[in-house]
Amino acid sequence: MLEPLMFLVLGTVMALWPGRWVFGPSTVRARRLREIDEGADERYFEERRELTEYLPSPRFLLPWRIIGAVTAIGAAGVLIVRSGIAG
Repeated sequence: MLEPLMFLVLGTVMALWPGRWVFGPSTVRARRLREIDEGADERYFEERRELTEYLPSPRFLLPWRIIGAVTAIGAAGVLIVRSGIAG
């Protein structure tokens, strides 16, 4: 009973906030950019450019939203069937 509930929660979070799963919080990006501006070495070639230019687009996050929604719906279905409400 614990697994479907866990998948329901994780699927819902993934559907609603996919950017947190894929890219991490934007505060991490801003903090790293501030560190580079203060003189820290870049970890790899053109790290600064990547942090400023390549921001995730909503279109890229759409598949993550779909996967999360399907996971949450499937888990809800399993919970309903296991609880005996469906039949």
